[in-house]
Amino acid sequence: MLKKLLSKLIFIVLWTLITSISHMALSQQVGNRRCPELYKRNNGNGQKVTEYASNISPASIYFLSALSKSNQGNFTFGWAEPIIFPPVVTKSWITTTDGNTYLDWEFGNNESGSPFNPPGIPNGNEVKYTFYNNNLPTAGLITLELTDPIDGLPYCTCTYPLTSGSSAEVKLVSEENLRVSSGNDGGLESRSLGTAVVEQVFERFSSGKNTLNYKEKETLKNYRKAKVNGFELSSLIPDEQMLGENFVGYLTSPEELLAITNAEEVVSVDFLNQGNNLATFFATKTSEKVYEHSKYVCDRLKGAEILAIDSIQIGEFNLIRSLLKPTSGLNEYSISFSIGITPASNEMHLQSAWLLEDYVSEPSFYNFQFWSADGKLLQLMIENILSQVKNFGSLHQTVSKTTPGIFVSKTHRITNDPSKVSLKIWNRTLETSATIQLTSKPNENSQTMITSTMEVELTPMGTSSVEIDAKDYSEVSISLIDKSIKNDYLYQSDGIWAHYIPTGGSIIQNQISNTDNFEVLDGDYPILRNVAFSASGSDYATVYKTIKGGAVPEDLSEFNFLNFKASGQGEMTIRFVKKSVENFDAHYYYTFDLSKEIKSYSIPLSNFRSNEFSENVKLDDLVILSFTSQNQGLIAMNLSEIRFSNRNENQKNSVLSIKAYPNPFQEKTNIQFESKFGGQMQLGVYNLDGNLVASDLIETKAGQNQRILELNRVTKKGIYILKISSNLELLTSKLIIN
Repeated sequence: MLKKLLSKLIFIVLWTLITSISHMALSQQVGNRRCPELYKRNNGNGQKVTEYASNISPASIYFLSALSKSNQGNFTFGWAEPIIFPPVVTKSWITTTDGNTYLDWEFGNNESGSPFNPPGIPNGNEVKYTFYNNNLPTAGLITLELTDPIDGLPYCTCTYPLTSGSSAEVKLVSEENLRVSSGNDGGLESRSLGTAVVEQVFERFSSGKNTLNYKEKETLKNYRKAKVNGFELSSLIPDEQMLGENFVGYLTSPEELLAITNAEEVVSVDFLNQGNNLATFFATKTSEKVYEHSKYVCDRLKGAEILAIDSIQIGEFNLIRSLLKPTSGLNEYSISFSIGITPASNEMHLQSAWLLEDYVSEPSFYNFQFWSADGKLLQLMIENILSQVKNFGSLHQTVSKTTPGIFVSKTHRITNDPSKVSLKIWNRTLETSATIQLTSKPNENSQTMITSTMEVELTPMGTSSVEIDAKDYSEVSISLIDKSIKNDYLYQSDGIWAHYIPTGGSIIQNQISNTDNFEVLDGDYPILRNVAFSASGSDYATVYKTIKGGAVPEDLSEFNFLNFKASGQGEMTIRFVKKSVENFDAHYYYTFDLSKEIKSYSIPLSNFRSNEFSENVKLDDLVILSFTSQNQGLIAMNLSEIRFSNRNENQKNSVLSIKAYPNPFQEKTNIQFESKFGGQMQLGVYNLDGNLVASDLIETKAGQNQRILELNRVTKKGIYILKISSNLELLTSKLIIN
């Protein structure tokens, strides 16, 4: 009996070993590293996948952790082409119908959420996966992390609409582009830089360089030819060939950072494959302190959401990795670390921490940031850099901080009230409360900060939403504290006011002020804070404001009026600077004459004109609102209570008459009228049925105006009504054509 049992045991061991060897021989990394284009969901119970794809070894953790629950369903993924070696699912996120996202399940935690089995044997373009269906909702979105089972590295995240369990095909939620963000936009606004970032953004738009053109950038291949080898930042760049034969690197270094940050050198490279940026390298050199702007802080200011934070080991080094969901483009896995250098020493220290204050000071630092949608590309870049660094001495890790248990996954200004800041807090602990510490800067001129704290309740192992009243303050720094220990830090900024004045001009006054007893009128979108500006020595000057922090575009297409109060001297041009418009002269504008007395304006957005586009302006991606005053001599403008609205707050003044002579006339006549406000006005000629027969957009001045009105020869004889109007006044006259 014992002999038989022993024989069976030997057979089982040998069979497992042979099967394992067979699977390992067949096992290969995932071939198609793109998201499946569609999936079908079936909620039937007990539908287990029992035979797995050949790249899932029986000895792998994915095989050994396969589901054994009875209440199961299937996801069937479909690619555009046949797949032989499919990925495994290692994380899933649920986005509810109200827009909140939470991590529903991650591999190794099969008791909660909706764990996924390894893939079944591929059938052409399709692969079937089993999931535990009880915890998957039937509405909203599901985001899945797809991982290569051979190296255990995630290579993409894919989002699909959730269904009720029918077998109907559901398509991948499309991304705006198939690329990650550029190093040209990286590394700013983790803390206050005053107006520096806004000035940088305005300069890019003014010069028509708001869109990155890789054809104008130097290739990494040419860059390397001009650089000498050595332990220099310019030579510590990942090798593009190491990423794959189709990758081309482009230098995108934002050198303007050298003037406004603690970076002494900066280099960034975008690695493109078939025209799409799939991996980014960003590095700076600093003294005594690490680079003071981190990607995961500044990206949250720009609207990105942290989907996950974990720790990974690359070689002997422990590094913190975050997964960021930007407002557009691919989700980005990101890793940052710094290497401290001491002169005349061949020993170097690697430091990795979530908070900047956890880094230990050293004489100089090389600060590295890497991001990609593909975890494999991310690891290859880091391995390549570490290998290069080790050629110049010994490298040891001296700071290795764990990931924060409590962090803010997303922050944004509330659209219908930008004075309020919304925070979504992820709590990966059993704590039930935390403290938020706020440090606020009321306006761009403020020299003192306002500090305050607030206690917030947390959901253990869950998410919580918190709203902060930021009033009409320009900036607020937010620290998340648990038991006197800071867990997370982020920076929130309203759009910042700045100015531009040509060379030779002198500023007399540049005062930005808060509004007493500030409140947001229902249905309005306020442009926070007021401006008093004056200058001399130039014939024009501009004050401007980004609509949101980080120069993120805002959709204000629901509004019909721009309302404000203004006074000053000279001619005023208001300009809408949109993300989608590359030529600065093509942006929509409206011009009128300023009055020395404060006046209320309510300008219809339909009055704004473009030198390039004929259709009415659509404010679906507004980045900057600018006010340019032109005058010979003193320039002065005072702006307050600026807001987008659907209310016309100015009743038109009493209807004034227009003098026309001769009248009656045949083809043309002289018209004379007085305007109280001047600026652009609409001229229209209507027949008695109210139909428009002629129109023109005319420039007027405050006071007496005179011009010739010429009508088409085919205009019929009869009586017509002439109207000259703006949002502030209406003038009319009766015309007789004989």
